[in-house]
Amino acid sequence: MEKEIKNCQNCKKDFVIEPNDFNFYEKMKVPSPTWCPECRMIRRFSFQNTWNICWRNCDKCGEKTFSMFLPEQRIMAYCQKCWWKDDWDGTEYAMDYDSSRPFLEQVKELFDKTPHTASTSLYTSLKNSDYSNALAWCKDCYMVFWADYCDNVYYSSLLNGLKYSSDCIRGYDSELCYESIGFTKNYKTFFSDECDTCVDVWFSRNCYSCTNCIGCVNLRGATNYIFNIKYSKEEYEKKVKEFNLGSWKNLQKVKKEAYDFWRTKPYREYNGHSLNLNVTGEHIYTSKNSKEMYIANGAENCKYCQFITVPTAKDCIDYSGWGNNAENIYESTVVGENSSSVCFSGECWPDSLNLQYCYYNIAGKNNFGCVNLKRKSYCILNKQYTKEPFDKFRTQIIADMDKNPYIDKTGRVYKYGEFFPLEFSMFPYNRSNAMRFFPKTKDQVLKEGYNWIDTEDVIYKISKTADSLPDKIVDTKEEILNEVIGCENCGNGYRIVQGELNLLRKMNLPVPHECPKCRENRRFDRMTKPKLYNRKCDKCDNVIYTPYAPDRPEIVYCVKCYQQEFS
Repeated sequence: MEKEIKNCQNCKKDFVIEPNDFNFYEKMKVPSPTWCPECRMIRRFSFQNTWNICWRNCDKCGEKTFSMFLPEQRIMAYCQKCWWKDDWDGTEYAMDYDSSRPFLEQVKELFDKTPHTASTSLYTSLKNSDYSNALAWCKDCYMVFWADYCDNVYYSSLLNGLKYSSDCIRGYDSELCYESIGFTKNYKTFFSDECDTCVDVWFSRNCYSCTNCIGCVNLRGATNYIFNIKYSKEEYEKKVKEFNLGSWKNLQKVKKEAYDFWRTKPYREYNGHSLNLNVTGEHIYTSKNSKEMYIANGAENCKYCQFITVPTAKDCIDYSGWGNNAENIYESTVVGENSSSVCFSGECWPDSLNLQYCYYNIAGKNNFGCVNLKRKSYCILNKQYTKEPFDKFRTQIIADMDKNPYIDKTGRVYKYGEFFPLEFSMFPYNRSNAMRFFPKTKDQVLKEGYNWIDTEDVIYKISKTADSLPDKIVDTKEEILNEVIGCENCGNGYRIVQGELNLLRKMNLPVPHECPKCRENRRFDRMTKPKLYNRKCDKCDNVIYTPYAPDRPEIVYCVKCYQQEFS
């Protein structure tokens, strides 16, 4: 089959479907998409809310709970304990299919009347990690988002196997790391980006297998380097004492010098792992035969996928999280942990099989159009069937979806093969993951058919200003835990928690002067986003495909030029 050029139903721009894509659609027995890859990705992201958490009361037990939903949202939300209880399974809300109405309209009824989990985690696998979201197999974590197999981690996101660390993004199999982005198998790595297998590294970028380095860029196997200058062991130790990095004031000074130094050195065309084979995208590790990817670890034969934080994911297209032995996933978000053959669905895990148009199906098998259903098979609209009637109804509904499709408020048509309509999302665009990676104005959001909500931040009474904090952690008393500190950036109040204080003492780092949200935003601003551009290599002038837009100030080398100079 030859490639086909189609016009996106959403943005009205042309996009290409390649022959291998058609092979996948044929295998999955689904039609080809009518939305372009970027519009499909943003649509999926709008159904995720990983980072915007607040307090509201559980609609079952009444207790105050950590929630993805604002109190003013008219949504039935249960705390994790109530949602995972065995005293309900979702069949209580079963509906008979009405062939006179669009099927997705009936699915929307289930979205509206079934109880949603206030926060999304594999609750049964967690220990002492209540104040976090999108977790599995973690313990003693606080304000951690999208993470697996983590232990004693604070204020961090997109993790797998991180221990005793804080303020990190995309950290894997590492320990005692702070304010760092994109690292694997590190120990004591601070304020650094894209560094792997490093020990005692500070303020460094794109360094690999380095030890005892400060402010370095593009080094390999280096020891005792400062701003890319080699020192003897004795000279290095003397310099470290002079830097006095346990001081907040000194940290800020060295940080500025280091980040200015970073910008004088080339960036690689894309950030990824040398063990990749035949891949394109950004932040790709140990993957092969995968294209247009963003943050993927252990992907094989995949395309247009994001946030595969736990290996593996095989034979997937248009899939936004999370892996952990997932295969044959299409147009779905947050499906994983031994799940297979899932299409047009969200939040289906673990051990999910043969699901379509499902949302929050736990260990479901052979379900179609079910919402907030637990451990059930052969269900349609949460109603239980045996195999033969299920297969018959499913075939009929698919045909009906083409004859009588759902049409949203902007006139977009949703036949069989489309992900859920935008207006089905439980999250306003400005509180969803889409806003994090694809920011839009309120006018844009409403014009495109998404929802928006205007909220005001909670204002806390400040008891201590940031500029009055001790310069060093050794001078910080236990009483700091009782203070509400005014963020030096936004002015909002924040607190230091006991585990965070213990960790800062262990690392000999001063208490932060900014609130967790400002620190998080600053880290995300440093990280490249899921969009690739054509620009020229700043050394050989060849065209490259990179997340660094042509108008960005970084010096960017193609992979070949970068490897010739720095490998």
